[in-house]
Amino acid sequence: MSDYLVYLGAVGWAHAAWKGDFYPEDLPEDWQLSFYNTRFRCVYLPHALWKNATDAEVAGWLDDTLERFRFVLGAPETFDEQDAAKARRFGERGIAESQLDIVCLEGEADLRELARRMQKAAHGGAPLYVISRDGALAQLRQAGQLMEVLGV
Repeated sequence: MSDYLVYLGAVGWAHAAWKGDFYPEDLPEDWQLSFYNTRFRCVYLPHALWKNATDAEVAGWLDDTLERFRFVLGAPETFDEQDAAKARRFGERGIAESQLDIVCLEGEADLRELARRMQKAAHGGAPLYVISRDGALAQLRQAGQLMEVLGV
């Protein structure tokens, strides 16, 4: 069961350009995910990152985030049993991208189309995931404002 109608996030949370603009200058790197999860509802993890993460790293990521925060697991072309076992470490909070309705923010965002997709998610009940591939804060902020206006 989903906690939100729309999940907003980026690929990863460690973006050097965010230091001082998004992350406070004095925020230690190992606190970034905890801070990130107070502003965003999900994070996209490329396949190699989540598959190669240790059990302790995954447990730390889960501990550093709210229960309703989601990890979008980048899916390989073929999802084998080893991938399935590694994905299970995230419990219900990890979802393979192939199972989701995802809008990728790249370049100039079409805010009208994004609003339409958000409203469709609100009426249909299936959550929409809005992911910035390049971590563009301006686009993420626009999408966040749109979510506020639409109440999603």
